[in-house]
Amino acid sequence: MKPAAIFLSNSIYFDDSKKEGGVKLCTREYLSLIKLLFNVTLFPVNYHINIRYRVRVKLGINIYHDYNTKEHREQLTDTIRNNNISVVFLNLSNTAVFAEIIKKEFGEKVKVVLCSHGNESGDYLHEATRLKKQVAFHRTLLSSYTLGSMLKKEAAFRQNFIDAVLTVSPVEEALEKWIGAKKVLMVPRTIRAGFINWQPVAGRVGFIGDLSHWPNYFGINEVCKALQSASAKGIEVRIVGTPEHIGKELEKTFPFVKYTGYLNEAELEKEIFAWSAFLNPVFYYSRGVSTKLAKAFGWGLPVITTSIGCRGYEWKQGNPVFAENPVEMATKINEEATDTNKMKEARTGTLELVKASPSLENISKDLHDFLESIE
Repeated sequence: MKPAAIFLSNSIYFDDSKKEGGVKLCTREYLSLIKLLFNVTLFPVNYHINIRYRVRVKLGINIYHDYNTKEHREQLTDTIRNNNISVVFLNLSNTAVFAEIIKKEFGEKVKVVLCSHGNESGDYLHEATRLKKQVAFHRTLLSSYTLGSMLKKEAAFRQNFIDAVLTVSPVEEALEKWIGAKKVLMVPRTIRAGFINWQPVAGRVGFIGDLSHWPNYFGINEVCKALQSASAKGIEVRIVGTPEHIGKELEKTFPFVKYTGYLNEAELEKEIFAWSAFLNPVFYYSRGVSTKLAKAFGWGLPVITTSIGCRGYEWKQGNPVFAENPVEMATKINEEATDTNKMKEARTGTLELVKASPSLENISKDLHDFLESIE
């Protein structure tokens, strides 16, 4: 019989009516993995939204104040006690605030494992440095303050109340150790094969992403600028995502861009079967990993990506097409997306990669051994 565990997460990631996004996909993957080893009780929590919360969010200084733990303390401790819970998994780093009440109530009887989705403080670092010309001056100052405060709290939670951290890539694994996590396990991304009936249109490539997330916008915008500078002919870049005003602006700026808007799963399948390549233009480290890349691999599409964009993925054979900067990616698009033989060769690389990537069952064995090693 499986031991009992709690998976604590914001309720929005259990809500099927909400749009699918990277955090939701990563949450579901963690949950599927944990369910292989435990009888899981879901414990949904909600943001504690009041005037103070709204002001902090507006200013960008909402440092681990998303939840009022007092509202959930009694129910959480009763659930642990009544269900003989041995492990509590906390989804996303901002739920680390619940670790303190668990440890103060149960001590070492209950292990607390944080399911991190990536370096939470990383995006604040980019706002304070890399993006300081794109965001307001006061925002960069607030980001600098938030970055220091967040790092301090992240370290305190890991050193005092969290027994172990699961994270999504070797980069984040090293960072977790650096800030003092007691034990860390990288959980590689899994790929679910659902190969499409691929009928590529020469020169048609595609991108999927939240355009309000700066790394996404920066990446596709830089690639489009490189394509424009190269006077690329016969190339069409299809952009799927929101918000609409950013997508429309990209379409207006670059004549070879076609913005589709947000597409649901059925609409997306009708769109992507004609793409000669899927673009994953990730040019610097930011929070988390590219979960949409797993979908592209799973569809069996040729993929043009950076090494950074592939972090968190493991495979033993096959490869995507690599391009490490915008100019190189524009060159690869011109070379790969217009040549039938190269498109087929790139797709073979994807199919081999999918077959050689780890399964949840394989990862669960590593997770079992890792959890057994927690003292």
